[in-house]
Amino acid sequence: MGSSYLRWVHRPAPGQPRFFRSPVVEYLTKTPWWVVPLIWVPIILACLRRSFLDSHLQWPQLALLVAAGVLLWQLLEYCIHRHIFHAQPRSYWAITLHFGFHGCHHKFPQDRERLEAVMPVFSGVLLGYLAYDCVHYAIHHARTGSSWFADLKKAHLNHHFRDHSANFGISSKLFDTILQSCPKH
Repeated sequence: MGSSYLRWVHRPAPGQPRFFRSPVVEYLTKTPWWVVPLIWVPIILACLRRSFLDSHLQWPQLALLVAAGVLLWQLLEYCIHRHIFHAQPRSYWAITLHFGFHGCHHKFPQDRERLEAVMPVFSGVLLGYLAYDCVHYAIHHARTGSSWFADLKKAHLNHHFRDHSANFGISSKLFDTILQSCPKH
């Protein structure tokens, strides 16, 4: 489709098309609207409860911080939507990714089941966040005999105490390696 992809994807079409032959893959790319609040409302409430009980914040202070978080989300939403979802993909893989994450929403805006993020990918993002948070805590507070962990710990502590312009990855050195932000020793 190449250069005509953006023209095509921004001409809305009716319906709920089938994208995959496999019924399992097709099912995994659809999310009813109510699943998102079903998952997130209890988590949000638990976070708010813990924030209130574990801190010395009063309700007005907590409400102000929650409002700041909502504003931060709106900025992230804008940046992701404008600069990632509306990037100009050129290669086959970039077009495929774009269509899977956002182009299908522009092409079929009335598709009720593909409005939310693809759940398996989103689950992976959450798993990555969980790994980040647990590894970050362990780096600062745990001792293990693992050489992999020792290497991550050394890199992160070097980031804190030697060179804060290097070693940005915490749960993995993958993007420090790819983006060449490992120190040049």
